[in-house]
Amino acid sequence: MLIQGIGYTRILEQLQAVELNSWQEYTLFKINSDIDVEPIYLLKMTCPSTQRIHVLRVPPDIQSAQDAICWVNWGIAPEEFSVQT
Repeated sequence: MLIQGIGYTRILEQLQAVELNSWQEYTLFKINSDIDVEPIYLLKMTCPSTQRIHVLRVPPDIQSAQDAICWVNWGIAPEEFSVQT
């Protein structure tokens, strides 16, 4: 609830997140901070129907939003489940 109260946009801004890649309603960010022992990679997902934002941490070897989506969905490519209405 704290993160939702502060807002993802402000948190990403304060942590100086860099947008690496985006695909449809998904954006991959990288945080080069001393928060952790390695850079933090985050996948920001915006629900197209509710506009709610969800953010998940993904492994640091991921280089694109589509790869991050595939990792989050246990190897299923986003094109296989993406249906726009």
